[in-house]
Amino acid sequence: MKEAIVHPTPELHTTIHEVPIPEPGPDELVIQVIVAGSNPKDWDHLTSINKSLNSGDDIAGIVRSFGSNVVKTQEFRIGDRVAAFHPMMAPHGAFAEYAVAPQHTVFKVPDGISFEEAATIPLVTTTAAISLFRRQYLPAPWSPRSSTALPIPLIIYGASSSLGTFAIKLARASNIHPIIAISGSSSSHLTPLLDESKGDVLIDYRIGVEEMKKAVKEKINGLEAHHALDAISSKGTWIPVSQMLSPSTEKETSYLSVVSGANKYEEEAIGEGVEVVYTYCGSVHSGSYRPGMPKQGNVKEVRNDPEFGYLLFRYLARMLADGRFSGHPFVIVGDGLEGVGKGLNMLKEGKARGNKFVFKVGEERFPSNLFA
Repeated sequence: MKEAIVHPTPELHTTIHEVPIPEPGPDELVIQVIVAGSNPKDWDHLTSINKSLNSGDDIAGIVRSFGSNVVKTQEFRIGDRVAAFHPMMAPHGAFAEYAVAPQHTVFKVPDGISFEEAATIPLVTTTAAISLFRRQYLPAPWSPRSSTALPIPLIIYGASSSLGTFAIKLARASNIHPIIAISGSSSSHLTPLLDESKGDVLIDYRIGVEEMKKAVKEKINGLEAHHALDAISSKGTWIPVSQMLSPSTEKETSYLSVVSGANKYEEEAIGEGVEVVYTYCGSVHSGSYRPGMPKQGNVKEVRNDPEFGYLLFRYLARMLADGRFSGHPFVIVGDGLEGVGKGLNMLKEGKARGNKFVFKVGEERFPSNLFA
């Protein structure tokens, strides 16, 4: 089979190699990749450690084979349409004709959902879900807040990004409102997701930091705000976002989720009484943070992230099937695996503009549910 290796130096590029089709471990599935998704970490992580790797982690395709423990669950069959989150920095990633993923981060793709749409979902939705439901203890979609519950403001900075957008979709599924979505250009896809009747609002960050903070305060309209997600987490973006939150109280802790592991988040300007929590989405596979990360999670809590991942991925399939959830706007980068280098360079140059770049790797070779 063909596999694309991403090289961060001397400039970002890829090479294509012929390698054997991987064999699954006991808890793994081998998936024929129809579409591979991309994320900033696909080039960013490799650059930071100067390592070449098949760095793709978003898979959408057809089940080819699976391990002995997957057989016991009888959950997946050869030929099933699936999407998966591949463990970051591990072998057999998405930029290949066949990839491997553990069964607990695989979900069935319902009829009517394209492989392209499905490939936009796994990694970033996992990041959003861990941020909101594991690190900030908000109710998950399978146990949503009641329709009569009091408002619970959620501030999302970088709302038009895939992470911000999926956070909005998950919050809606959990009946978390009002959602204060802060974004710039490329925000048209957010309008249908926001419910004005529940106080949801879109704020343009280009009005300037101080005006942005004033606008958030005005839209929250006297409510205390204890939950925020900085979906950008770059160049100090978390500082003004933290200042939008109310201080923690005896009854309520104020949480700001960030997604870059390169910082300690100890600036004096961070809002008083605000706990900055770093989301490492890889914990859904490892049950731990990597040694040396400046901001670590609670060891006992993080240990159960894989179990949470199992619940999340099963429920994602259900919400996709009944229309409560959807993928992100996408752009197909041409030339299959040969186009991976081009797509990652465009991603690095900031050309995604509210879209996710995906790569059409293969064609469906098995009918769905071949042995149903």
